[in-house]
Amino acid sequence: MSLRRRRSTHVRNFADKKCGGKRKALRLAQAYRDELLRDNPPLSRQEYSGIRRRNNSTGVVGVYRYSKPYLLKDGTVRECWYWEAIWPTTQGDSRIARFSVNKFGEAGAFNKACAARRRGFEQIEGVFWACEDSLSTMSP
Repeated sequence: MSLRRRRSTHVRNFADKKCGGKRKALRLAQAYRDELLRDNPPLSRQEYSGIRRRNNSTGVVGVYRYSKPYLLKDGTVRECWYWEAIWPTTQGDSRIARFSVNKFGEAGAFNKACAARRRGFEQIEGVFWACEDSLSTMSP
């Protein structure tokens, strides 16, 4: 039995022989699981979406700068730069807001992306989808 929550891992094995048989080991493991889930509730979708990852270079979760290449008639490739904000809406879906550096300037596009992310972030509800199964396995 193992559970990982908020940078900590909880692991415990229930050997059949030590526990007095398969059924007793299973019951002990289930009781331990239920206790762990009570003491370590699942991450909310908002909590999970706010985690800063190692590859974040902007300092703002869910906001990044990227370029979109496009082909001119003469065959040359140009890039248009954007600041983009992304946040989850429903399970498996997300919203994206894109702001052009050409239109708003570097700082303006970044600030607009941060504001869009903040507004979207406030509307995130529910439990992180990967944790939903752990809620359904809890005993009443």
